[in-house]
Amino acid sequence: MRCRHAKGLAARWDYLSQDLTCATGWIICSSCKTQLQRVTIAGGTFRGQGPYLDVFREQVSREAAVSLTDLEID
Repeated sequence: MRCRHAKGLAARWDYLSQDLTCATGWIICSSCKTQLQRVTIAGGTFRGQGPYLDVFREQVSREAAVSLTDLEID
């Protein structure tokens, strides 16, 4: 059975700045860990294209006081 990525999204960062304000990496499925879309965050602004960016941005906006490290999953 294939995952439908319905249990939320997370991130896997390739680069994370020391001050935790900028990152480049992947939006991934929290359940199956599939890399879904590239994303860059700089100064709180999300950059990227594709269907998962808006869903990820909305999910982050619903969570209170989220840091970039809180979004990451191993």
